[in-house]
Amino acid sequence: MTCQVIPLRPRRTKRAAVPVPGKWLMFAVPAVISFTWLLALPGMPHTQPQADSAEEFRRSFAVSPGELRPALEKFARQAGIRLAFDPASVSGLTTPGLQGRYTVQDGLNQLLRGTGYQGSPESGRYVLVPEPSTSAEKRRPPVAPRLAVTLIPA
Repeated sequence: MTCQVIPLRPRRTKRAAVPVPGKWLMFAVPAVISFTWLLALPGMPHTQPQADSAEEFRRSFAVSPGELRPALEKFARQAGIRLAFDPASVSGLTTPGLQGRYTVQDGLNQLLRGTGYQGSPESGRYVLVPEPSTSAEKRRPPVAPRLAVTLIPA
């Protein structure tokens, strides 16, 4: 009598799996993703009509009248902008101040009224530039050459 040795394999334990048909997953996954997007929509930013957006960018400013340099620094802090100017060029100038709600550009122009400077947006910041001169020569339209007409009787 011959004896044969058969190696034993360890038994695998069966997992308790929930059977899910493949077709069900094909519809369930996109539905769940779509539903989560719908939940996220109320928190997403939406564009507003142009009339409201201009009002939205108005900010409250409170800059007291006085020297121009500290007033410009205070305005830039309140507006949250970078403002470039030469402190020596604005020394000795005064401002009427600024109280109320303005856009950044309107507020800066109001603050600089009567100083000979205006604010100009330039690559993510504002720069003080001299106001264009309003001399009579620049306002006069250019002179066009006049043609002289002479009539000769025949």
